[in-house]
Amino acid sequence: MRDKKIRTALQRTYINYQEWARENNIFHTFLPLNPEVYGFVYLSSTQKYFVIINDSLTSELQKEVFLHEVEHIVCDMPNLGYIIGLDMQHCSIEKNANRFARLMAANFFT
Repeated sequence: MRDKKIRTALQRTYINYQEWARENNIFHTFLPLNPEVYGFVYLSSTQKYFVIINDSLTSELQKEVFLHEVEHIVCDMPNLGYIIGLDMQHCSIEKNANRFARLMAANFFT
């Protein structure tokens, strides 16, 4: 239920998503990655989430990747633990994260 409240608040812009992310130990950085890798999330031993984003992507796509990874942090990681996956774009967790990121990006970045 908490996840749904967070999503709703973000979608309705009750809170600033970047401020919320920092308050929840979610940080991001841009690094040169293989062009096929848009981004990923890493949970540190200090319980901080680091979203690593490919620096060669457009600014708009970088924002969408950030939101995609936040969806994984909020909804998937508490239930599934840490996942390392390649070629998972057809899995339900990836499709759900993509849907969330597109919806959020449409609300925040237009």
